[in-house]
Amino acid sequence: MALPVRLVALTLTLLILPTFTHAGDRDNMTGPTGVTLYEVSERVTFDPDPSVPGVIRRNATSPLQGFAALGTPLCPSQLLVSVSPIESCTVIATGTDSVSTVTGTGPVSGTFDVVVNAPGNSSVHVPDLPVISGTFTGAVDLSPAVLGRVPVGSIAGTFTIARVADLATGMLMEPPQPVVLPFKGTFRMPFKLDARGRFQKSDRNNPAVYLDDDLRTLLPVRAFERSTGFPIVRLEVSFGP
Repeated sequence: MALPVRLVALTLTLLILPTFTHAGDRDNMTGPTGVTLYEVSERVTFDPDPSVPGVIRRNATSPLQGFAALGTPLCPSQLLVSVSPIESCTVIATGTDSVSTVTGTGPVSGTFDVVVNAPGNSSVHVPDLPVISGTFTGAVDLSPAVLGRVPVGSIAGTFTIARVADLATGMLMEPPQPVVLPFKGTFRMPFKLDARGRFQKSDRNNPAVYLDDDLRTLLPVRAFERSTGFPIVRLEVSFGP
């Protein structure tokens, strides 16, 4: 679904200004689906399931950050018309899930922003000014990791673009109609292999890998796929039914 024309015009205006621009070659950061997010950190608790006696749920909240390739719904291709250096858009989010330790499945929800560099920031400052904001809901399936110790999982749901920056004021405003984007994605948890080739949790002092879709190929964790030295969970998102 196309984004509102006013949003595209505002984003173009913001990104043209030197104090706002955050451009660079991030082709290797957006992943095969065009949108890749990383769990910068995570807070986890284990609590009784109020609806199912005897079942424990893993409740987690995570701030995420990553990149959407130009042309994906979170980074409209119209940006390329006047801003040729733009290769991707920065996306930040906060997500919360509640996963049953019996089934490995549960609901997920959160908020997200597409951000650019705010006026007054240096050119290397992390982007922090929202130009697109919204929510997401869905369900996660971590049963391979929870039940089978295979470090992958999946997610499916919808992103809803609820606010866009107004061209006249720069303030986030509600569009005439929310833009709803169905999505699905794959979680890849970092790990290392012991001397016998068995999965082990990784730490900040060792090389780490992700597991590819064939469940055999190992994908090295790259330098930017770490947070304060720790390898972090990678989420590859694609849009569509």
